[in-house]
Amino acid sequence: MISFLLCFLVHTTIYPQNAVWDHYTIIPPLGTVKSIAASNLHVYAISDNYLLFINKQNFTFEKSVYFNCEPRLVGYDRYTNDLWIVCRDTIIRFTTTTYTLRKHPITFRVYRFAIDASNLYVETTVTTEKYAINKTTGAISRVNTFPKDLYWYKRTTATDIRKHPFLNPYYYYDDANMSQLPFQQYPITALYDDGMYLYVGTDHYGILRYHTISWQSQRIVHGPLDGFIKRIRKDGETIYFLSTSGLSYFIRDAKNWQYLRLDDMATDFVVFNSDLFLATRNQVMRTTGVLEFPFSDMRTDILSLGTDDISMYIGTRSGSFRIFKGSNDVLQFGPDRYAVYSIYPTEEAVYFGGEFALYKFEKSNAEWSTVLNFGIKKIVGMHAGIYALGTNNQIIQYRPAGSDTLDADTSWTLLPYFNIYDVDAGDEVVYCATYSGIYYYDPSTMQYRVIYNLPRIKYDYVFVVEDNILAITEGTIYALPVEHRD
Repeated sequence: MISFLLCFLVHTTIYPQNAVWDHYTIIPPLGTVKSIAASNLHVYAISDNYLLFINKQNFTFEKSVYFNCEPRLVGYDRYTNDLWIVCRDTIIRFTTTTYTLRKHPITFRVYRFAIDASNLYVETTVTTEKYAINKTTGAISRVNTFPKDLYWYKRTTATDIRKHPFLNPYYYYDDANMSQLPFQQYPITALYDDGMYLYVGTDHYGILRYHTISWQSQRIVHGPLDGFIKRIRKDGETIYFLSTSGLSYFIRDAKNWQYLRLDDMATDFVVFNSDLFLATRNQVMRTTGVLEFPFSDMRTDILSLGTDDISMYIGTRSGSFRIFKGSNDVLQFGPDRYAVYSIYPTEEAVYFGGEFALYKFEKSNAEWSTVLNFGIKKIVGMHAGIYALGTNNQIIQYRPAGSDTLDADTSWTLLPYFNIYDVDAGDEVVYCATYSGIYYYDPSTMQYRVIYNLPRIKYDYVFVVEDNILAITEGTIYALPVEHRD
């Protein structure tokens, strides 16, 4: 009875919580792979707080589950097809088909564990005490010996790794065209041998497998470099993700992510004249592979970039600037002295979100105007108008006057709802990252609606990429198809 009650006192949460009814998925970033197990159909890996599901036949990433505890070991139960996952103070029985959890609190540190038809056997660290956990009742009891012929799951040590000399020097380097840190080492952190393949987990380099006879290898890069995504842009079939560690990109129908590790953190990027430009500190750099060529130097740090068919626009802490296509000359353009946080070009105009105002440059007559005297940190747009996120975390809707109307060009509305941290525009609605979930504002009904098919937690960023909503919080990326929005 006590064990039964304790199972409900251990607060372990996973996302998604239901394999059938939850329509969103988790995009796991590259992390430290701590443990690997396998069934006949899947390879399971613990990477940071994520449980990865990998198709064993074609060695491709399928999905992941996020744990709010820190998983350390995973083992496959061939008798029930369940997984056993060890956290610091909990052992979790995880059903892969339904995502059902059964939690067993523990007071000892697990060194290794094994599974048979009736029990989970655990050996602890330091004292090497021996325990058996009944798989049906959850009762924990001490034992003097373990059954023979058990397969043990434990953390991989340096001694385990050196048993495979062909893995020498026991760490990996990025290819020369994928990193500006060519001598950065990514060590081996986990091993699992199923007889036919040796699976190798690494620290921020992905997962590899080697055929045990031919030693041919395959590698999975299952996500972006890290989960702290700041910008997402799409160019043709390629979707780019800018994060703390560099630029990750995914090409439609590709099996793996690709990336460019940066030696300095970038604040923004654009694709201009078929070239990739990164804003790093006070410089705009044109990149060719891993090489960077200075394109322009500014007086202060660059905060935002934007492009249209003829120009690149640069927002800095001391105003905005312009570079024409085919030129390297930097011209002062628009707001000066104050920070420009966001730039949004359209066919008719260019909007600049400044520290104290929203500015508009009309292309047809080359005239500037101040739309409203309100600090703006992000601008998005769609057919219903321009939507700007104020520095007070509130949305302002702006509808430019049409050519067939005599209305003054002052049609802006301060929308209700505060504590919005980020916005992005879909085809018909504006998506909002808030302290209690992802909402969207529908201009046709002038109402906000919450997206119940995503967890009701605080989000820092939201992006709409093709037919998916990407919501980001504390380094975790949630992806929901737009069709499941309501």
